Amino acid sequence: MEKPNIVEISTNERQAGKRAVHKLRAEKQVPAVIYGPKVKENINVSLTEVDVEKLLSRSTTQIVKLDVEGKGTYDVLLKRVDFAKISDRPIHVDLYALDDDSPVIITVPIRLKGTPRGVTEGGGRMYQPLRKIRIQCYPEKLPAEFTLDVGNLKIGESLNVEDLVMEGITPLRELFRTVVTIRPPKGSVAEQLGMDEEELEEGEEAAEGEEGAEATEGSEEGGEEAAEESES
Repeated sequence: MEKPNIVEISTNERQAGKRAVHKLRAEKQVPAVIYGPKVKENINVSLTEVDVEKLLSRSTTQIVKLDVEGKGTYDVLLKRVDFAKISDRPIHVDLYALDDDSPVIITVPIRLKGTPRGVTEGGGRMYQPLRKIRIQCYPEKLPAEFTLDVGNLKIGESLNVEDLVMEGITPLRELFRTVVTIRPPKGSVAEQLGMDEEELEEGEEAAEGEEGAEATEGSEEGGEEAAEESES
């Protein structure tokens, strides 16, 4: 299982308050707050828009080694990013400080590897109703992503959450939840008899719901100041 990429960023503490926040944003800085089980009081910092966009450009899990001048270094996860409604620029970031002794909840992408036999030999169609999964684990077990080899899948076969390699990791989804399935060619008798589009749509909606839950968790833990600043 691949470990998360580590990104090193240096920053300073920042002043709180709307005037200071507006000034930062005018300078293309993004207000941020560090919080976590071992952080006694939230630490207000800022990241450059460029740094935030680079972090967002990768779908896999990343650990940011954040060096805060005068405070020390924190290993943090980008837990939540708020965007401006019109410009879509990042306007606030929640950073969760990892603690080796405290489990963390995070959403991790699922990547498929290979081309299914049911597609190449039988003309089937591959669907992935679950593209991300919410998990709980200790920081040392954090994965960059989950990978599933689908090369041997035939038409009608599926891989579920229980097929993911999760040693030391607790999935926060049902083990029977389908991750990927190979459906018959469109219009075939087998498809008409048993596999309808509603099943696929339900799986996609469930996956989208996970991402929303993760974002909500981040905003709640980040504190009132984070919410106030994101609105300003």
